[in-house]
Amino acid sequence: MSEMSRSVQNWEQAIKQIKSVKDARIIADWQGEIEEVHILAGSGRAPKQIVRDVESILVAQFDMQIDHKKISVAQVEDDEEGTFAIGECMRPKLTEVTLRTVNRLAEVKVELLTGDKTIEGVAQGPSSAHNKLRLFVEATLKALSPFTMDKLLFVTEEVGITQLAEQQIALVSITLITSAGEQALTGCALVRNDDREAVVKATLDAVNRKLRLINND
Repeated sequence: MSEMSRSVQNWEQAIKQIKSVKDARIIADWQGEIEEVHILAGSGRAPKQIVRDVESILVAQFDMQIDHKKISVAQVEDDEEGTFAIGECMRPKLTEVTLRTVNRLAEVKVELLTGDKTIEGVAQGPSSAHNKLRLFVEATLKALSPFTMDKLLFVTEEVGITQLAEQQIALVSITLITSAGEQALTGCALVRNDDREAVVKATLDAVNRKLRLINND
């Protein structure tokens, strides 16, 4: 394990000691500067309190100052079976999709709203018509990474637009990989004005139920 990996692991372990914190994931740049802190926490404390505690523990234990804007908190509700569920108010909702194409390469950005927090994911790849739809699936899954905390691995299998009666429908097929094995997930959404938005909504339709139940282990 590299020195950087050990440092990140130590920071995450310290944050996990904070009351109500279920899990933590830190993203740092090559210089060791923290770029993002993603917290999964119970519903017993206000997110602002948790953010302040994260700031305090990093200063107290590691003499590190961090901008509170880099800290995101996804709150969950404990259930009877030792798992926790994302509350309805935290269910990701699409706010914006953008597509930029340069030199036959496409860059897709998906922005989602969870509670009062905006999360985003970016994906890049060849700009063929079909692959651009696939990139919208990938960007959506990347935006959801604060919820999955690396415990759920989603793999895009197929995406397409099909005709049903007089309606166009976006269909997405995703494989969920966990320690227990693989599971096929599918989602769909009506194409109302934009097939790209429909693909994002179909992706959310496929994974939302799994996001609501993430094992607490």
